[in-house]
Amino acid sequence: MYTVYYTENDSPAEQRIGMVSAPNLGTAQRIAELQFVNSTILKVIELTPPDRDTQFPGARFIRGEFRPVLYQDEIH
Repeated sequence: MYTVYYTENDSPAEQRIGMVSAPNLGTAQRIAELQFVNSTILKVIELTPPDRDTQFPGARFIRGEFRPVLYQDEIH
């Protein structure tokens, strides 16, 4: 996934953000040009996946915050 920063030609003062899915940066830039027609592409940046330590596949929203689910082997 790539984040695309662009401005539309009819409102160049307003920067917009979009997303494209592509296998590499070059393809992402070409897809962005096709997807955001009548726009100027400012930059295309690859999204970095989160670190394994920061992923909470079993997270729950408890008392106003996300908390990871502790599995039996993780409880001390």
